[in-house]
Amino acid sequence: MKMNWTRNAPRAAKILSGIALVAMASFALADEAAAPAATAIPKRAQDRANLLVGKWCSACHGYNGRSVSPVFPVLAGQSAEYLATQLKYFHNLTQDDRAVTHETVYERWIVNITGLRKNERYDNAPRNEERAWDFMKGVARDLDEPTMQALADYFAKQTPIAGRGGVSGDVAHGKTLYLEGDASKGLLACQMCHGPDAKGQGPIPRLAGQHADYVKLQLHVIQSGLRNVEQMQALIANLTDADFQDVAAYVQSLD
Repeated sequence: MKMNWTRNAPRAAKILSGIALVAMASFALADEAAAPAATAIPKRAQDRANLLVGKWCSACHGYNGRSVSPVFPVLAGQSAEYLATQLKYFHNLTQDDRAVTHETVYERWIVNITGLRKNERYDNAPRNEERAWDFMKGVARDLDEPTMQALADYFAKQTPIAGRGGVSGDVAHGKTLYLEGDASKGLLACQMCHGPDAKGQGPIPRLAGQHADYVKLQLHVIQSGLRNVEQMQALIANLTDADFQDVAAYVQSLD
């Protein structure tokens, strides 16, 4: 039975608050917990990751992960654990679901993801989420775990993009939603999981400095169920397009 999220929003927020409170507690204890010893990454994996960064990753995300187009997310400074988890997700899809677009030429990638043709500008092109996923399935298909970890570590060590404006949206309202939530809509404060500075932690992604258009799109695909993030889907079920725009503009403004 489908829940009426508008009617039950305050109750939903109360039920789901336990999940977010645990995440918030982890931020409070992060400085006190001893960091686990890092597992050494074999040189062959590091060498392969460096090759992939230059040959494949840089074409969309930029060599240092500082993508210039909101069609492609910023990877610089992102949580290594989050990046490795995403690569493993794409890698572990069944063979029938894996695409072969990684074997095609650069211009075909842009066509697949944006719908544009060769020599057409894609700076402000719409992102086709399903085609982007198909491409990443192909990229991750033949990666082993050490190489995925080496890629994740590489981008995590890059300098993040600084916060910036230049997009539409009510930043003040977005800040309120991010830091305080909106009980009337069942929204808990975003900071409870992503952190007060939106820098994320562990498997929770960094949002600070991320392209606003990309963040807004991800909120829509999660809300629709296209991207399966069950807890997020419940929490943002009653938010509007304007709410998404405001939150996205706010997190893009953060360093």
